[in-house]
Amino acid sequence: MGKEEGIERRCLRGTLFVSSRSGREGFWRSFENEDHLSGVKERIRTRCIPCIENLYRQLKAGETEIEVGNAYDCWKVVVVLNSDDECEKVLEEYQNTFLPSRHIQGRYGSHAEGGAKAIIANADDETERDLLLSEFRECVRKSGLDARIFYTKGCANLYGETLGDWRKWRRVTRIRDVKNVDAVMKIVERYLGLSE
Repeated sequence: MGKEEGIERRCLRGTLFVSSRSGREGFWRSFENEDHLSGVKERIRTRCIPCIENLYRQLKAGETEIEVGNAYDCWKVVVVLNSDDECEKVLEEYQNTFLPSRHIQGRYGSHAEGGAKAIIANADDETERDLLLSEFRECVRKSGLDARIFYTKGCANLYGETLGDWRKWRRVTRIRDVKNVDAVMKIVERYLGLSE
């Protein structure tokens, strides 16, 4: 498609736009049915970064209970597949079946170069989460693929290292794994560019 601010965009034969693959924090491509991926950028800037900063501030202050904030209402629908090609096949089926009637954004790829791949679609509430879950199940079925499809909290991997299983979180949740606090702080420092 073209380049803007260092992002190479391409379109999956329709209305779903995909960024170039990023090697930072894994091998992921962002997607959105907005040509400039402006929703993805906006979400990172206004939701993800403040959420991670919220966790960091509380851990650094030595809090024993964490106010979960946005992470409590943030959801991811995850579709685990075997390859980038399978991810693109499911996303193409999604765009052909459900777009442009709604907005969708997320990423696909993996933390490592080889192995299983995943589509991760963002949802802002339980209604959207359940709708995406149903829609992706339909798209996987129509694509003739096998996939593991589930949902989780948006930052379950990061918050979960200290708070435990996201299914047991409350809006204010006691730290369960104090031994992981330093490691989580180092990860967050790297995400936020605070580490040397």
